[in-house]
Amino acid sequence: MKKAILLLLLIACAPDELTQEQATYREKCLNDGNPWMLMSEVKDGQVIGQSCYGCMPNERNHICAQTEYEQFKSAAEKA
Repeated sequence: MKKAILLLLLIACAPDELTQEQATYREKCLNDGNPWMLMSEVKDGQVIGQSCYGCMPNERNHICAQTEYEQFKSAAEKA
């Protein structure tokens, strides 16, 4: 019984496997020197979406979609 409970806990806590698109986004994020993590989507310090894997380019933004990350980077480079 204890083994079954332990197995269920391990399965529930196991990290989700990333899609190929997410893996590419993760690599880009990490190569840019940003952390990649699972947390709520955040824009300008406000939670705007559910938990997702994404890139955190600064302490006020956690971006779930690669296209939004690219737009964020582009705007930051122009500023």
